[in-house]
Amino acid sequence: MKLINVKNLYQAEVGTTESFEIDGDIQTLGLPEEIEGHQVSGKLKVMLLDESVVASGKFQASVTLICDRCLDSFETEISFAFEREYFFDRKDMDEEKLYVDKYQNIDITDPLREEIILAIPTQNFCAQKCPGICPTCGVNLNHEACKCNNKTGIEEK
Repeated sequence: MKLINVKNLYQAEVGTTESFEIDGDIQTLGLPEEIEGHQVSGKLKVMLLDESVVASGKFQASVTLICDRCLDSFETEISFAFEREYFFDRKDMDEEKLYVDKYQNIDITDPLREEIILAIPTQNFCAQKCPGICPTCGVNLNHEACKCNNKTGIEEK
């Protein structure tokens, strides 16, 4: 869980900002099991508004993905932006809104997890020229020659 204490902003003027360095284990965010993560880091800026604070920043995360062509695992870095508004007043609790807790903390765990998931590309390749798996004999062409004696893996007719 990633809690950021915004207590110093309570006594400040509207428009005041405070910066926080975020650096931690991505697994504490509760990512789905098909996404293996390692590290998330970035700089979070929190600005005081009239009835809320806005947290925004740019982050990088180190994740292990599976190549869509050869099914090998590979590590990559993803970058993403983050911006959420946290409200002070809880009297009209709304499920869609985020709130500052009674200890003057904002919890960025769920929004960070969401942004990491959204930042993962829809197509993942270990290398741009990854040859993939032969559709005929099934070998990974990154590791061994095709067993069906055809460079493309497709049998000639």
